[in-house]
Amino acid sequence: MASQKISQLTASIVLASGDYFPFVQASGTTNKRVGFDVLDNRYYSSAAGTAAQASGNAALVVGSTAQASGNAGIASAILKLPLSGGVVSGQYAGNIVPLSLYGSGINTSLGNYFTATLSGATTVVISGAPSNVAYSFVYEVNHQTGTITWPAAVSWPSATAPTLTTNKTHIFIFSTDDSGTNWRASSLINYTT
Repeated sequence: MASQKISQLTASIVLASGDYFPFVQASGTTNKRVGFDVLDNRYYSSAAGTAAQASGNAALVVGSTAQASGNAGIASAILKLPLSGGVVSGQYAGNIVPLSLYGSGINTSLGNYFTATLSGATTVVISGAPSNVAYSFVYEVNHQTGTITWPAAVSWPSATAPTLTTNKTHIFIFSTDDSGTNWRASSLINYTT
């Protein structure tokens, strides 16, 4: 491989046995050998049908599996969705975030599915909405007793919050496209379990 700056590399660069990336130390006179595994995800093992990167002088790890060292290519691909676009094929799973007593503090930076058991009057607070994107979350409530007071930023269909039955489970769905300034809400209420 000819000498290139890392910024000049593309995903199609093939690394051969013994290739390394020289990094100049602070003195400006000494080079260090650095394996390509320290680079970010733009430089990854190729999929079948394209050239494979050779492992160089040491065994590489893909996931938790050590790959062959020496001149053997890496057979498995490390594939990630691009930052923009991409298709999810199969299941998509998210975190379930159990909330503390009364489930009032929903920090949306922690996930998209929140659960709570309410056994008293609760004032819901929603925080942490991401900026400049559309975002939605589900709030599942086991409602034992008490009333729920919703933030002023929450809008319900026909401007009316749902009437809830105690000792039932309720599911609320919230969405925003303005960083949480306004939340549009819907509900699926009064499940027996």
